[in-house]
Amino acid sequence: MQTSDAVYSPPATRQLIIFAIPVMLAALATPLMGLVDTAVLGRLGKPVALAAVAVGGSIFTVLYWCFSFLRFTTTGLVAQAAGQHSQRGVVLAGLRPMLAALLGGLGLLLLQQPLLWLALRLLAPPPEVAALTRDYFSARIWSAPFTLLSYAQFAWLLGLGHSRQVMVLQLLMNLLNALLAVALVSWLGWGVAGAGWATAIAEAVGSVLAWRVMLRHAGWQQWQQACAAAGGWAAWRQLFAANIDIMVRTLLLTVAFALMTRSGAQLGTLTLAANQLLLQAFMVCVSLLDGFAVAAEVHGAHAIGAGSRAGLVLVVRRCGCLSLGWSSLLALAMLLLGWFYLPLMTPDQQLQQLAARYWFWLVALPPVCIWAFFWDGVFMGAMRTAVLRNGMLLSFAMYVPSLWLLQHALGNHGVWAALLVLMAMRGLLLTLAWPRLRDSVGQGRPAGC
Repeated sequence: MQTSDAVYSPPATRQLIIFAIPVMLAALATPLMGLVDTAVLGRLGKPVALAAVAVGGSIFTVLYWCFSFLRFTTTGLVAQAAGQHSQRGVVLAGLRPMLAALLGGLGLLLLQQPLLWLALRLLAPPPEVAALTRDYFSARIWSAPFTLLSYAQFAWLLGLGHSRQVMVLQLLMNLLNALLAVALVSWLGWGVAGAGWATAIAEAVGSVLAWRVMLRHAGWQQWQQACAAAGGWAAWRQLFAANIDIMVRTLLLTVAFALMTRSGAQLGTLTLAANQLLLQAFMVCVSLLDGFAVAAEVHGAHAIGAGSRAGLVLVVRRCGCLSLGWSSLLALAMLLLGWFYLPLMTPDQQLQQLAARYWFWLVALPPVCIWAFFWDGVFMGAMRTAVLRNGMLLSFAMYVPSLWLLQHALGNHGVWAALLVLMAMRGLLLTLAWPRLRDSVGQGRPAGC
């Protein structure tokens, strides 16, 4: 690949901001769906229901994020194909992950009972929490094929730069989930199962709408033609090689959050419920942090597809500066919003007071987490997935003993401190890997090799 700095025009800072804002709003939909469930159930004044959603949510996080490569690698592959001006490559880069998503979702449906049994054994919630968790899981699992399919669909649209369309789809999903949660939980009295059905229906509808949007950008005939070329083993092998790296990285990250849930359960149902309130707020914050990471992924991949090292460096520099400033603003926002969030989520005074003790961790996390997420975007856009895998392996190896030691020394404060250690280590290792990626662009081989 020859350097083509003369023909590649990197986006200006204003363009990056315009792209990132819809990404942030779209990414908010996923944690907001959990936040709506938490708020509706929290208003019932039953900490055991919140604890059940915490455990159930952790199970689905682990299951679905094992397939999150459908989201991450698809965006990078589509963006690189777009940078090479290959419409056929763009369609193929979306078709293969969607086929894998359907197969994975059907597999989860077939294995739902053994997966639930194993998850409850590992997380070990109290019996009353486990019973409600089964109700939540048994409802939500039926949207698994649609949920995984939407990962690939939204990633395909993002890879083409259509962040506003993804935002609209995600917001529609979230609105539908909120309406259904209120109707099924509060009006019909379905409890935890109602929250699970609300999320499942919203995710299925979102996937159907996403497919209709995709057909506007690539007609049905193009997808049919791509089906005939989708079976090449070399392309599937390249896709799954990258996906295995992302799966390992993401599985370890989700296991880390599952270990947080387990640690909270060991400290009691009330602590588990308090951590659920905090984790939902943290996930919202993470979604807002991810905007400039996705901008770096998409526009960095465009630069790599065009063979422009100077363009890649400029994209990374601009997105890095924007990420730093944005994470500082989010830390300030978390500092100011703590007094408002907890009373809104639950009327239980004891639960509010317990959660408030640990709120300052949500203020400290954004400026630390931002670098892990930012470099994730850069390396995913470049398809340097092995770097992400190795960085996560080393970080997780430090996280597990840190969690054990800090929990025993500091209780629930130690659980949150261990999460800070994990994120700081990931950001540091990926920062150190950047020069090698930068120097490889325009040197006669694709950056993803």
